[in-house]
Amino acid sequence: MHLSTPASLAHFKGRLLFVSASIGLLLPCVPSWASPAEKSSVGGGTLDAPGVGPAPAYNIGGTGFTLVKNWDFGTNGTIKTITDLNTHFQYHDQFKQISNPNYGAVIVAPDDATKVGSQPVEGVNTVTKVREFFADSMKTYLVPIDGAKIITSKPRNSGSGSFMAKWRLPNGGSLLNQDLVWETRVRYVTPPYFWFALWTAGNAWNHGAEMDLIESFGYDNGGGSTNYDGRNWHSDVVGGTSTTHYHSNWSKGMKSRGIAKYDATQWHVWTWLYRKDNTFVAYVDGIPVQEGTLHWTYGAKEDGKPVDMCFLFDGTWGSPNVSGIKGNTLPASALTGKYYEWDYSRVYLKN
Repeated sequence: MHLSTPASLAHFKGRLLFVSASIGLLLPCVPSWASPAEKSSVGGGTLDAPGVGPAPAYNIGGTGFTLVKNWDFGTNGTIKTITDLNTHFQYHDQFKQISNPNYGAVIVAPDDATKVGSQPVEGVNTVTKVREFFADSMKTYLVPIDGAKIITSKPRNSGSGSFMAKWRLPNGGSLLNQDLVWETRVRYVTPPYFWFALWTAGNAWNHGAEMDLIESFGYDNGGGSTNYDGRNWHSDVVGGTSTTHYHSNWSKGMKSRGIAKYDATQWHVWTWLYRKDNTFVAYVDGIPVQEGTLHWTYGAKEDGKPVDMCFLFDGTWGSPNVSGIKGNTLPASALTGKYYEWDYSRVYLKN
């Protein structure tokens, strides 16, 4: 994954590494965020086994899309309880890592049945909740592990509620031969050195293929240049080509797309349109923030080995490697009142 801060940081994740009003732009329409629970279903993941729920927000991609996965978090949605979450999601990546090499926290499992190896478990290695369901959303929290008083990324002694969908697409782009829309509505209130990412990758990785629909972290680049509140972010492809170069300066890249202000504490809709001709466009609240071309293969080579597509939801903290956040510590009390809040995530396909 291509990582960057306004201090011109640029390097990769490693193996896999790793409001609307606040934007100040008029939007073409206001979508309906959720459908009534009795009219919703998760779906089987194919055109032949669709889910039930709304069409893509802002009419992104045009007509003809079928909802194949409708993960609507909250007791009024389709993912109502931790049992539902366990059914549809896992608490590690596709390589059974509980922490991406560049993340400074580990994922906490809800129970012994869902943990891998020596993964910490909620209520056993933690005192406070890691995941909590509300009527129309789910919150995930950052927590100290085993009573840690000072949070560090090396060694990792904090936990997150990050998760990854068990369901995967068999491929992407021309190899999938279907247009894709992936849409997620989220907001967050973050401590210093947080790390947030919505991204896709496959079962093999070598500088791609990967799409970082949004990535942001709470860097401190010195001289008062911080991103503790998540107002700056980037949207980038790894292994493909893109038109907006966020890597040198996130804020400058955002402004080039007409986004002068971003309030991460307000709800935002992030959407990825990836067509069967290997072109893509990334959006926030219906506004295009990146576009380019990507071959969905190992290394993102045109003639590379095909890989599958996983959907990852990371609300985590810190890094042992990345400039601007590595080596920093926090008192555990600084995590209190901070959260990532997930409304829904939906996947649509079209032949």
